[in-house]
Amino acid sequence: MQKEKFQMEEKVIKDIIIETIKEFTENNGIETGEITENQRLLGRGGIFDSIGLVHFLVDLEEVLEERYDREFNLSSEVAMSRSTSPFLNPAELTKFILELDEE
Repeated sequence: MQKEKFQMEEKVIKDIIIETIKEFTENNGIETGEITENQRLLGRGGIFDSIGLVHFLVDLEEVLEERYDREFNLSSEVAMSRSTSPFLNPAELTKFILELDEE
């Protein structure tokens, strides 16, 4: 039986990202305050160091793949070469995921 392809919605993706951040930080003992769509993910004041970001992206890819029944590569060359990093905050990451969905 073929699974239905779900349409991605901005609010749902943003909620998935924020929830995955919460779970990842709790599971890895990372102290954070309230996580919002503008929370910095990397760099000064960010939640993750570069290794932590990679591990978080793997977790997020798994959550998205399970939900939408398709593969995601969030750390691709396309992501790394953008002028505005998709890893700046959950809002930018949401935009990037929605762009990947359109491909």
